[in-house]
Amino acid sequence: MDQRRSSNQEPIQADQTESRNFYDSDVVSFNAGGQSNDENGSEEIILEQLEQNPYDVSYTCLLLPRLASHFLLGEVADRLQILLKQISISFGWHLEFFSIKQEYFQWTVRLPPSISTTYVIQVVRMQTSQELFSDFPRFKRENQSEDFWAPGYLVFWGSQPHPVEVIQRYIQQTRRQQGIRVNE
Repeated sequence: MDQRRSSNQEPIQADQTESRNFYDSDVVSFNAGGQSNDENGSEEIILEQLEQNPYDVSYTCLLLPRLASHFLLGEVADRLQILLKQISISFGWHLEFFSIKQEYFQWTVRLPPSISTTYVIQVVRMQTSQELFSDFPRFKRENQSEDFWAPGYLVFWGSQPHPVEVIQRYIQQTRRQQGIRVNE
């Protein structure tokens, strides 16, 4: 892929490793086939980062599977990653970070203050539940509700991941509320 440089912008090489911060780059340029704009017959396309609103707020959200036996591993984790990216793009949210562990799903999203965290959680719960139940019928057979996720959620203001101790306490509290015995 041929990359070109604008007068004051450095090109950024695509990286094959997964990046957890999706909006760090300022400019990415590449050549795409199309109408001829130079001697090579290719058109230069420049993708620029959207302007950040100084009033946007970041939230770090966490969900647990409703059933403790539904681990977020392998294909399930891969599907969740794709779904979260699609949801964020579809709704215009700025996904800053995500982490998928076997017991929980955590992500950071930057939003305008007019969008409530409750709305974000509802959308993510509904969209991912529908897709996970469709893609993994075993989950639907074992969980008769329409929601893949356990009741409640954990949200912190800011873009730092939840501390491990807080996550563990939240998991224990949620499982106790569900009537599931937990090892402490």
